[in-house]
Amino acid sequence: MSDRSAQLVLPISANPGATWSHWVSREVTGQVESFARALLDQGGTGFFLWASEGQGKSHFLQACCATKPSARYLPMESLLEYPPEAVLEHAENDTMVVVDDIHLIDGHRSWQEALFHCYNRCAETGTPFLASATQSPAGLKNVFADLQSRLSLLTTFKLPAWELDDFERLLGHLAHDRGLLLSDDVARYLTMRIQRRPLDAVNVIATIDESTLVEKRSPTIPFLKLLGL
Repeated sequence: MSDRSAQLVLPISANPGATWSHWVSREVTGQVESFARALLDQGGTGFFLWASEGQGKSHFLQACCATKPSARYLPMESLLEYPPEAVLEHAENDTMVVVDDIHLIDGHRSWQEALFHCYNRCAETGTPFLASATQSPAGLKNVFADLQSRLSLLTTFKLPAWELDDFERLLGHLAHDRGLLLSDDVARYLTMRIQRRPLDAVNVIATIDESTLVEKRSPTIPFLKLLGL
């Protein structure tokens, strides 16, 4: 690594809870999970994962990174103000290159060009290139054509929206991790009142956990109503 990149301090932090053990598998996500695990075990070109905000893209990518300690995780939300050449220097020598929220490079030509060249270097070295976005590669209309073409070569998966039963199971899983016990009625109550996104589920369970500790009460429906839920 050059002196320039060695001195670059990047604001990158992974969520310690974003692991496979905390990932709630669904029948509709079985294909991408199997593909990712095969890639992690055997190698490959990579994949492109897309979904609307808050559906678990970052969790999925970080879970992949957690199994490859020397993977280069690149959350674009935190990196756009940094020089892309320095951030991506020698990335192809890492075990994986993982670009989270790649759609955010819209309007950032220098990042688009740098990621295009990074992708090509990864292809030459056989380094898997993983990316996520809120659109499919074809939907990245403002990304220059050469990069869009490269991203379109990746196997593409979409994380589907959560069905009611699966979301209730997710709420129960998150509550269990915090030592909370949600009844089926409480899980159904919450599912009908918040957006069915993992991000919202994490936030509401955190709120309930903190409130039950302070008030020394169980998470019943009357108590949740007092919290404004």
